[in-house]
Amino acid sequence: MTFRDRISLLTAMTGVVLALQPILIAPRYTFTWYPFGTPLTVTVGAGFWLGVLLFLVLVSGTQWVLVAWDVPHRSVRFAEGAWTLPLAIGWIALRLLPYQHTKEARTALLVAALLLLALTWHSLGRVLGRVPGEFPAAFVLRTLVFATGGTLYLWLYTVGERSLLSATQMLVGSYLLAAAFWVDLPLPLSTRWLYSAVVGLIVGQMAWMFRHTTLSPLRAGLLLLLLFYGLVLTFEREMQGRLSLRFIGEVALTGLIALALVFLAL
Repeated sequence: MTFRDRISLLTAMTGVVLALQPILIAPRYTFTWYPFGTPLTVTVGAGFWLGVLLFLVLVSGTQWVLVAWDVPHRSVRFAEGAWTLPLAIGWIALRLLPYQHTKEARTALLVAALLLLALTWHSLGRVLGRVPGEFPAAFVLRTLVFATGGTLYLWLYTVGERSLLSATQMLVGSYLLAAAFWVDLPLPLSTRWLYSAVVGLIVGQMAWMFRHTTLSPLRAGLLLLLLFYGLVLTFEREMQGRLSLRFIGEVALTGLIALALVFLAL
């Protein structure tokens, strides 16, 4: 079975899992904690069990797809983190589907998510396999990381979940996306995962802080996306030993221009 066949089969399997959401009947449990002295109730239901199934499909399936590529110079290990971007895309699609109140909207979201996943697997294979050609796989992957991050930050604020829940989800999501952003860097795994964790912690902390301000969901989400953008680019240069004052100045100037646009034009 070729890698294209595997991508097609894995895309179909993912589509089936996501499509099961409206009809799945599963055990439902409710748990209540009191973090920081305030009650926090979490319900574990059909969405959770589908999430577990989706995790198993996307994580193991990504490795299954990459094994089919001809990679003569090295094998793609599970620990590389190639599964983090497909997992983030699938998880966000799973969370977004219940908020689509028409059949057409649900279908459009499902199709878009499956197309993005197929494109992600194809790009990952080309990047990690060092496949020559005109297809800009690395650029596509990084664009998908930022697009997925923007969807994550903007959507969670509009849902209006408790700050602890939304900040935790943004922390985990940013961690996964940062790992995906650096998946093709020839650096030690421990270094990449450590910097990914730092990005997640910073974004999660800022997300929690923004929920206690009067910022609109649009502005808060865009600020988090801007923060994520600046962090991953700066940390990437630092990991490669190429961080300079000029680059920091360029990132800072870009950030100031973006901040002005966020607060003056929106």
